[in-house]
Amino acid sequence: MPAQDLYPLKFEPIYKNYIWGGRNLEKIGKNIAPEKIVAESWEISDHDEDISVAANGPLRGQTLRELIETYNTDICPETENGRFPILIKYIDANRKLSVQVHPDDEYARTHESPTELGKNECWYVMNAPPDAELILGVKKGMTREKFRALIESGRIEEGLTRHPVSKGDFIFIRSGTVHALLEGIMVCEIQENSDTTYRLYDWGRMGADGKPRPLHIQKALDVINYFPESEYNAYMKQLAIPYDRSEKNAVHTFVRSEFFNIDLLKYTCDFDTEFQNEHFHTLNIVDGTGSILWKDGEFVFSTGETLLVPRTVHKYTIHTDESEILRTLL
Repeated sequence: MPAQDLYPLKFEPIYKNYIWGGRNLEKIGKNIAPEKIVAESWEISDHDEDISVAANGPLRGQTLRELIETYNTDICPETENGRFPILIKYIDANRKLSVQVHPDDEYARTHESPTELGKNECWYVMNAPPDAELILGVKKGMTREKFRALIESGRIEEGLTRHPVSKGDFIFIRSGTVHALLEGIMVCEIQENSDTTYRLYDWGRMGADGKPRPLHIQKALDVINYFPESEYNAYMKQLAIPYDRSEKNAVHTFVRSEFFNIDLLKYTCDFDTEFQNEHFHTLNIVDGTGSILWKDGEFVFSTGETLLVPRTVHKYTIHTDESEILRTLL
């Protein structure tokens, strides 16, 4: 297929049945077998562990890796490891996740493998129970020595910051930030293409094999961000991104970074989107229904779907009466 004929691509979801998952992703249209639980639905992935497979149109059945090898920068910017730079998931924290932290790229390359990436990630909260909280950072005044002492004495929870969240919140988990999703929260996660995680604490529970899941205390202590008290508040303000939730028919800019750029498109009417210098747009339908129209076709969407739009599409129209769409671009 010539590059000019590329079209918005949907991929088969890749389900992960980690012990903390449930069945809440059914609420956003995921087809879960009756006997299964699903913790994560990997929507777009070019990671060693799993590679997405196209689910629509003439390119159905081709992997994302194959598409990149064929279409190069028409679908993906040049990257150090030749892979798609982001990994997108829907996550059902039916039970709380472990307390964890991710390294930056330099630490991951040095301590994991020369081709591994660190992990900056973002959460858009799609659903949360009343009074929901998540773990976001260590407490003000914390140092490596103080935090190590809390871990060694079994009192790590005393050093963790709990942050209230509700539907529509956007959180930027920068590498080095201790974090954990807690019970009942469902998010769309957009992250660097990495699965490098250092687990600090798992609430005393057992894994599927009946044994405690491994911890990575030394590496975690190496990469955690600690700040002088004078810098702490400014750092925390960079993590929870504010925006005017009442404003509709607008583009809310959440992140501009070397890792990814993310906007929330919140509309109650049709609107046009045009590529500038980007290689791709990914679209996560976090709420609502509608369709995407481009010069050669139309794709009808609903909550929970994800699309990769190559730059050769040039421009497209979102037809909707009301929807909220996370757009990631690079």
